Amino acid sequence: MRHAGLATRSLALAALSAMTGCHLYFGDGRGDENDGGDWVPDADVLDGWPPVDAPPFIDAPDVDGGMPFPRPTAPMRAHALVNGAWVDQGLADWSCVNTPTSDLPSTGPIQLSGRVTDFPGTTGVPAASIIAYAPSTSAVVGNTTSSSAGATRGSYTMTLGMLPSTSRRYTFAITAQNFPGTYLLEQYIAPAATAMRDLPSVSTATLNALTAYVGLARNPANAMALGTIYDCQGRSVSNAVVIASRSRSTTDLVAGARSFYYTASATSVPARSDQVPFSNVDGKFMVIDVPPISAGFSVQVLGFRTQAELDANTIRLVSQVWAPANGGTVSIAPYEPRRSN
Repeated sequence: MRHAGLATRSLALAALSAMTGCHLYFGDGRGDENDGGDWVPDADVLDGWPPVDAPPFIDAPDVDGGMPFPRPTAPMRAHALVNGAWVDQGLADWSCVNTPTSDLPSTGPIQLSGRVTDFPGTTGVPAASIIAYAPSTSAVVGNTTSSSAGATRGSYTMTLGMLPSTSRRYTFAITAQNFPGTYLLEQYIAPAATAMRDLPSVSTATLNALTAYVGLARNPANAMALGTIYDCQGRSVSNAVVIASRSRSTTDLVAGARSFYYTASATSVPARSDQVPFSNVDGKFMVIDVPPISAGFSVQVLGFRTQAELDANTIRLVSQVWAPANGGTVSIAPYEPRRSN
């Protein structure tokens, strides 16, 4: 498929700017120097992770204007899907925290191809505008439009430009008719001449259905975030809590934002908080009702790494991703342990 012409690309960029406002910096949030350098760990804290303050942040009612901040009742555990069943693997592994990332620096352009798919399925999305960014600079490093032809519906090809030295991962912004805006954050594509990657995009109907599962109506003026929590071995993590914070360096809860976790069933869907209060064995979560915030917000994953931390009520921040908070949009990312450069 040919790349869109200059006029088409300009229109796509203008449409995205209207969708997002003027702020396009997302920061990768991985703890290296690629996200603006505004995270300063407290050196006297175990492993360099600042603990969240003691009560009132823990077990306090109405902390975020309506959603209590639940305290996990067990340390975080790792799980693997074996022959279609989730198997407990013991305590989650956080040994890679603050160690050098294995992400390789960009070495040149990549010819990327794949399909834009209708999340969570595999149906192709036609005429989807795709814009790739370098998160640390918000520079556009590629753009194209997916195919509308029947046989190649949703297929795309694009040239990803070389990332600056301050970025290791890409951000993709995807829009289409009835697809109000999906940000794919923390997308690592290893340096190579060519690569393949399907890009999920979330429709308005799916966004509405996700909130309906927990008995709520989606507010199209607010942003959402979807993700999966992983430990250092790439296993999904249970017994973690997820919050929306206005700051990377502290837990500054976004008023009104709500977090929900999935059922981990064959057709895993979000569940009400009284049914699944913490991350389940599949590590999946959803954050909704994040009001528009021009600077974005931090999706933070917290939990107890050991029984000793649980006994001492010392909850730890183990992962975070800085996400856009543009009205009506949703971000999707893998939530991995924070690493150093």
